[in-house]
Amino acid sequence: MVKLKAIRHTGVKITDVTKAKEFYGQILGMTELPRPELPIPGAWYECNGVQVHLIGDNEKMRDIPGVGAHIAVQVEDLEQAKAELTARGIAFHELTPPPSMRANPVLFVRDPDGNVVELRTDE
Repeated sequence: MVKLKAIRHTGVKITDVTKAKEFYGQILGMTELPRPELPIPGAWYECNGVQVHLIGDNEKMRDIPGVGAHIAVQVEDLEQAKAELTARGIAFHELTPPPSMRANPVLFVRDPDGNVVELRTDE
């Protein structure tokens, strides 16, 4: 079993950044966070330690896991998670984020219904 620590963020696909920012920031009252330079329009928010990443459409990046709707879960050990997924025959995609994100490699896996789950660690 993969050893989970916390839900880190969820990615929400949006079509209009301005309208989405008004809804999440002004109507729901979430706190906007700094966002690294990305080739995808969007914004990041936080609510009680859990982030919501608003992800705009970018035709060129549609096939990259995590660019659309997803949930990101922090795991205790990424190598252990890779071993567990491999042992169970579950395909995953490993991605090293761009240096501007200052983030460690992540794994993207699909649940039985095709939803994307991002597995990551802060170590």
